[in-house]
Amino acid sequence: MNTDEEPIAKIRRMTKERKTRWLEMQSKESLNRIRAVDAAAYRRRIEAETPAQSQARRERDAEAHHLVRDRQSQRIRDEAILFIEAQVETHNSGHMNIIYQFCKSKNFAAERPSDGKLTRCCRKGKIKLDKPSDALSNELLYPNFLFDLLTNPNNPDYKNFHDDIRSQNSAVSFA
Repeated sequence: MNTDEEPIAKIRRMTKERKTRWLEMQSKESLNRIRAVDAAAYRRRIEAETPAQSQARRERDAEAHHLVRDRQSQRIRDEAILFIEAQVETHNSGHMNIIYQFCKSKNFAAERPSDGKLTRCCRKGKIKLDKPSDALSNELLYPNFLFDLLTNPNNPDYKNFHDDIRSQNSAVSFA
């Protein structure tokens, strides 16, 4: 319960809670009957309004809606301001030094399942990928153009590649 709640808001909240408790005790048929009576009464009230009353009601409803949204937004902002990053506990997965036997991928020790066989990289050794090689069947660590982008500062795309390497990797990760 909010201790600095406005009196009118508190009355509305308590009324809504009472109505909710009462509705929970009613049967489906009586609820449908009550809702139909309420809807009919609301329609009669709306039809009896003059254009000026109708406009005033719409403006009140819009203002109430904006107040609720503003209060929710302010509450979210207040919670964000009170958030202290130092209160967040740091998680450390350790070093990525576990080399998987089938595909030679690097993994964290905590990623290994109980049987020691990983499924995310090569499906427990079921998927075999040929190692990249050049025209003379020499094994390549990286394709030449990537190796050049990674290591050659004279390459015109070197800086752009290093600045955007994470987004470029994400863009081709599903390929």
